[in-house]
Formats: sequence, C-alpha cells, structure tokens
Amino acid sequence: MDNTDRPVLSQSAIDALRRELEELKTEGRDRMSERLKAAREHGDVTDNSEYESAKQDQALLEGRIQKVEHILRQAIVRETPADASAVVVGTMVTVRDTDAPQEEDRYLVGESEERLTGARVLSPQSPLGKALLGCKIGDKVTYDAPGGSFTYEVVKIEPA
Repeated sequence: MDNTDRPVLSQSAIDALRRELEELKTEGRDRMSERLKAAREHGDVTDNSEYESAKQDQALLEGRIQKVEHILRQAIVRETPADASAVVVGTMVTVRDTDAPQEEDRYLVGESEERLTGARVLSPQSPLGKALLGCKIGDKVTYDAPGGSFTYEVVKIEPA
C-alpha cells in the first residue's frame, strides 16, 4: 500500500477516532451485550425480531470497530497547511456557484473521517475536490457530476 491509498487526517480527527474506538469497545459493547441479553429473555431466539435486530446492530457495531481500527493503523497525520494561497488537503475553501452567485458553500478538503471536525467535508477524490485542488482565489472550475456540469468560483481559502 502506498501513501496515496492511506487516509490523510488531522491530528484532531485521529484523536476523535481514538476516543470513538474506545467508546465503541467499552460502553458500546456493554450496551449491546445488555440489549442482546434482554432480547434473549423474551424466549426462543429463532422467532424473535428484537433479538434479530440486536444481532444486526451488533454486526454494525463490530464493523465500525474494525473500520476505525483499520483507519487508525493506516492513517497519516497531516499538518495544517501554512500557506492557504491554493486549495490543498487540509484547507477550508469557500466556493460560489456561478449560476447562482448568492449561493456559497464552505468545505474542508479532506477525508470523510474529518467530519469529526464539524465542517462539511469535500473528498479530494470527488469530482469537485479534484477540480479544486491547486486552485487559487478567483479561479473558476467546471466539473462533471451525476447531476450535470457545474461551475464554481473560489472565493476564500484558509487553513483548517
């Protein structure tokens, strides 16, 4: 696996993932165990929808634990960009729709796990993310998405 396949996350996102993992492995598993125990007490588990639902939720919990563990094993810590003159991973970018100039959107360019920062996240692998990388304030980009072709102007770039 080379570095392009590894998630690049801020230290705060990595710290938040570590806290989430700890919570999932302790309180999350404890709550799930209690839920399964309560569902089993309703009788035969072969025809028990509450038990089946709990088992499905347990599988989702364990899947999330595995995913977070994998991300933490592979993650590369990114530095906050010192220069925000161009859009790079780790910058906040504000764009304006050229067809609706009153509409602006603000994104953190980064991995989906950065959602833990509270900002809307724009993946650098997404069509808009790819189009914006390297752009400067005032640049216009057009990109194709499933809903059609869109053009945005870069209004503001700042370190995240």
